[in-house]
Amino acid sequence: MNAEQRLARKQREDRALNRVLLWFGGAVILEFFLLLLNRFGTHTAGILTTMKRGVTHALWIVGGVCLVLAVMCVLLWVAARRRKGKTFFPGLGAISFGSLALCAAVAAIWKDIGIQFLYVCVPVVAVLALVYYLYQREFFLVALQGGLVLFAMWTYRKLYLDRALVYGVFAAVAALTVAFLVFTWVLQKHKGRLGKVRVLSKRAGYLPIYLAGAFALVCLAVTLALGATAAYVCIIATVAGLFGVAVYYTVRLM
Repeated sequence: MNAEQRLARKQREDRALNRVLLWFGGAVILEFFLLLLNRFGTHTAGILTTMKRGVTHALWIVGGVCLVLAVMCVLLWVAARRRKGKTFFPGLGAISFGSLALCAAVAAIWKDIGIQFLYVCVPVVAVLALVYYLYQREFFLVALQGGLVLFAMWTYRKLYLDRALVYGVFAAVAALTVAFLVFTWVLQKHKGRLGKVRVLSKRAGYLPIYLAGAFALVCLAVTLALGATAAYVCIIATVAGLFGVAVYYTVRLM
């Protein structure tokens, strides 16, 4: 590797690190506002019921405004991309405002349970961003499927009595898992390419992605059959498996 190649690699690594820091910075700020919302917005009772309703209305207003701003940023991003201009800030705005709109909607609809979900979801998304920018893409696909399993198990534990919602979440996660497996098969068939876009490298290993998908489907089936204890076991097994895969791909980076 000559000096120019080392410089180009360092610049790519610096850009990736800066983007990861942006994701983590945004996650910290969002977690702080969720903490405030949980403390002063939803955990109120008695004479403060009116305040709770006011917070819910405010969340819908904030979510609507953020959604409009996100759409505007997407349009700016498309326009900048067509004229080959800078797309970083419109893209950042679209992701930021879109995330705020989604969080506001979740908190307004599901209130306490929604905020608890966001407490977990926000750092998980930040970690997935780290994996996407710093690791191999196949590890990102494995981690994404692991995140879906954890979401399904969390839903089962928290919303066990709402069977219709649990079944809906499990069906959605199963459908996404199957879609990931089909997507992986298509990529493998075309040597990592999707049309003209290279998604995975030529040396990518597809077996971990298939195993992650199969494991996800097994976890869903076992949890539905055996109940909450199986959900705990699946959570522990998923976290342990992701840790092992992270070690494996970290070693491959060295």
